[in-house]
Amino acid sequence: MHPLYIFSAISFILSCAGCQYPNSNSLEEHGNKKSPTSYNEENATLLVKNVILAREKIEPNEKMLSFKVGSADLNNDGHLELLILMQTPYFCGTGGCSTYLFDDSGSLLHTMTVTKEPILLSRRENEGWKTFYVWSAGKLREMVFENGSYPSNPLLEKGYNRNAELKAARYAVKTSEIYQQDGYELEFVQPSELLQDVHQYQFSFRHYGDPLSLYIMTVDMVTGSRQIENRATD
Repeated sequence: MHPLYIFSAISFILSCAGCQYPNSNSLEEHGNKKSPTSYNEENATLLVKNVILAREKIEPNEKMLSFKVGSADLNNDGHLELLILMQTPYFCGTGGCSTYLFDDSGSLLHTMTVTKEPILLSRRENEGWKTFYVWSAGKLREMVFENGSYPSNPLLEKGYNRNAELKAARYAVKTSEIYQQDGYELEFVQPSELLQDVHQYQFSFRHYGDPLSLYIMTVDMVTGSRQIENRATD
């Protein structure tokens, strides 16, 4: 071999001794990243992308990533399960939307159809799993864990009426000392988060003695407790 070629080859090897080449088997090269060790409300978008949309062979985009998520320890194992309620037309109809239950490792445990808010958590259990309620076809439906699973179609489950308890909770606020003093404009506050306690009720009201604040009272109809906070308003 010509000495010039030998010199050039040696120079190339020496100059690239510290080079790093991309690994063709790396997950990043294929647009994937390592899955987190656990899932929660903060990274639930990954479950929507990689499980819910992937099952339907749908490319994730901003429109398809509309959902609500709540978490609770449904089976008393010390880990939070995640309930994801989809909010896009593809997953929703006139009766409600598809809902997915995951454990914190990202495993899909269950799916439900025709579900709307509110989704409320009971303190009762069956087979080691908590009962919860979803809004479907104009009423709350009781979702009881039986034979190793929750129901898939809330429409087939019995209704649950909490109007009497709601009325009693409202009365508890109206008879509280602070409302009796100078309260007015009492209104029921619909739950804004998924998996709220079915026996807890929030009400807002104003007070003539503090007109720049909005008072929020939470009434627990099981324990009888009443907690109040005031929020400054303009």
